This record gives sequence, C-alpha cells and structure tokens, in this order.
Amino acid sequence: MHKTFSDINEYRLEHEDPIDILEIDNTAVREQQVARLKDLRAHRDEAAVQEALKEITASVQAWADGGKGENLLALAVKAAGLRATLGEISDACEKVVGRYKATIRTISGVYAAGTKNDDDFKEASLAGSPQQTSEAFVVGCC
Repeated sequence: MHKTFSDINEYRLEHEDPIDILEIDNTAVREQQVARLKDLRAHRDEAAVQEALKEITASVQAWADGGKGENLLALAVKAAGLRATLGEISDACEKVVGRYKATIRTISGVYAAGTKNDDDFKEASLAGSPQQTSEAFVVGCC
C-alpha cells in the first residue's frame, strides 16, 4: 500500500539549497554578558539601587501581609532606571514570596475522545504510527 505524504515523497526538489546555520559561541557570549554586568555595576549608584530594591521588598511584604503596598511595577521601573538588573529586582520580590514553580501536567486523549468516530481521524492516526510512517518514508524516498 503506497501512501502519499506531502513534502516527504510527493513534492521533492531535485536540488535543495544548503541551509545556513548560525553558530554561536556560548562561552564568548556569556563572557561578554558578565563583562557588561560588571561594567554596569561599576558605573551605577549602588546605594540608590539597593534602596530601590529595599523599597520593592518592603512593598511585596506589605502586600503579602494583606496590607496595601506601593505599586510594584512603578518600583521596578524606578529600580531599572537606576540600573538594577531584572535578576536583582526578582530577588527583591523572592525574599518575601519565593519563586513560582509551575506544575506540569500532561493530559492525553482529549482530541481522540472527541474524534474517535471520525474516519479521517482514524486514517490519520494509522498513518502517523511509527510503522506506517517509516514504511511510507521508505517507499517514497527509495
């Protein structure tokens, strides 16, 4: 049985252009970023930055205690304007509320349950099985 798969065995180019791949030296990029951070910290008003970060922490604590703290976005913008890093601003909040950790849950069968009686879905399910896919690839490419 021969199945047609678009772009695998039906519409093949006689000549494919090479794909340009951008190679990035992660070590060099990291070294550049560390150097930029050192320079940023060397040329900012450290006392003003630390005060702005303390204001963020105090406001988060006020909100966490059920009170009314300052507008956190405004405080974060102020701290960023003083050249606080995003990491420092986040750390100022995390001192009170910690870091959010997402719960990852996998739900399976949602689409299959809704389409179990659909003939096209059944055919696509069979065509997508590893055995069917490899057979179609071998037939189409050789």
